[in-house]
Amino acid sequence: MPAPSATGAPIPSLTAILNAHVAALAAMHLHEPATEEIVGTLVSGKQVGEFHAWRSGNEQRRDEQLGIRSQRTLRVDGRLFVQNASGETRELTGLLARRQATQDFIDSGAFAHHPEDVRFLERATLPDGRVVYRLQIAPPHGESYVIGLDAATWLIDEESFIEHDAPFTLTFSDYRVIDGDLIPFREVDSNGDHAYDVVSHVERVLIDTPIDPSIFAALRPIAVSISAPVTVPFREEYHLIFTTVTIAGKPFNFLIDSGSQGDVVSPSVAAALGLTPQGSLEVTGAARAASRGVVELPDISVGGAAMPAHLATVLDLSSIFDGATPVDGVLGYPFFAAAEVRVDPTQHTLTIAKPGTLALDGEKIAVDTDRELPEIHASVNRVPGRFVVDTGDTQELLVYRNFVDAHPGVIQTLGSAPATNRGVGGSTDSIAVIVDSLQIGSIGLFNRYANVILQTTGAFADRSDSGNIGYGSLRNFVMTFDLADRALYLQRARDFDDGRFRSVYEPQ
Repeated sequence: MPAPSATGAPIPSLTAILNAHVAALAAMHLHEPATEEIVGTLVSGKQVGEFHAWRSGNEQRRDEQLGIRSQRTLRVDGRLFVQNASGETRELTGLLARRQATQDFIDSGAFAHHPEDVRFLERATLPDGRVVYRLQIAPPHGESYVIGLDAATWLIDEESFIEHDAPFTLTFSDYRVIDGDLIPFREVDSNGDHAYDVVSHVERVLIDTPIDPSIFAALRPIAVSISAPVTVPFREEYHLIFTTVTIAGKPFNFLIDSGSQGDVVSPSVAAALGLTPQGSLEVTGAARAASRGVVELPDISVGGAAMPAHLATVLDLSSIFDGATPVDGVLGYPFFAAAEVRVDPTQHTLTIAKPGTLALDGEKIAVDTDRELPEIHASVNRVPGRFVVDTGDTQELLVYRNFVDAHPGVIQTLGSAPATNRGVGGSTDSIAVIVDSLQIGSIGLFNRYANVILQTTGAFADRSDSGNIGYGSLRNFVMTFDLADRALYLQRARDFDDGRFRSVYEPQ
């Protein structure tokens, strides 16, 4: 017998739901086109842009432009690449690649023929009164998605996955069949904060029209402009590292932060450079925060090494640091992606070189760069997790609540003292604990002072990661970031101390 819903109406079995979806598609007499080209508009708040997508066999490309922000996605030879407005190019091989595997599983309709990878979740009534059946889709080698099938049409109404601290939802409507190809003409992408929703409208569709092969040409990555490696000093203050950069001939004090997905400038720097912020952008820091927009920077010079011109978010940085010298900006992932960067905490130096030119010493740690963050696998008290390598965090270790909840007893928190962790957007509630061991590759660090984050929103509540390895622990190593090769090299610094025999105190 079908299970009753909350309204008393019977809920079809999972098999019946999947069969209804297959039957709905069959009734449309769809067929796979040889080529597909789609052009449309993008709208987010007051910003208007466009997208252009091509598909020919297994080759795909999609270009998006919204204000001065842009992104290109390219799939060739079974490999997936993304290029942002700065020209920084990365191949997706980690978390986002696994998401794409699930997306392909859904788009192809294969999920309807593999009920072993599908789980019924609920029948839900949407705000507009429509009813959907929500299913969890989790194929092998993919990330978990949730889809909603419209109970009237049996087409996919919504798809969602976890991004940072919340579900990210794609909602589809206005389906049309164009020359045997089923296309939703309207899509809304949202992280739940509707002020930042991106709405796309299809304007033109071309089916089985020849596509120039050059459309699928390989993306060319950018790199730092430099003839030989350069070494510059950095200043360490409160377990954060700063260096002087030059933009348009003006010196500024920048934080070196591998845990920032983008570069940031303060409003005063944007004003000093005569740059007017454009659009609106939500930044996920200690809390979600609204930026003042984005600006296109001239090249940033670090000791004579010219980092390619790129976009920066304009954001008030006063909440992250109250040292003697104001923070003018942040060099984040784009800086590390465009160069090999060596951080030597003993010499207090940064060495910057073109990718592939530094002699790489130390233990190689594989890095997932899919989300424009250096994310690695490490273990806390012998429990494996996924951690951000974060030179912009003063702590030795942050552990996220989802990791502790998923592994009861991994960290003893009873009687632990309250603590505050600061970041963009404010501060977070946490408790201070002692973590017995942190294992990175073959290297063990012991008796780590750590904060367990209590809140469930913000970057420190990211549900794809287990925590942050902060500079308090990283300063034990000479670190070489080789993100072009998705690698981090750790060499024990001269003052390396694994903490095995350190005198620890219980946080009060």
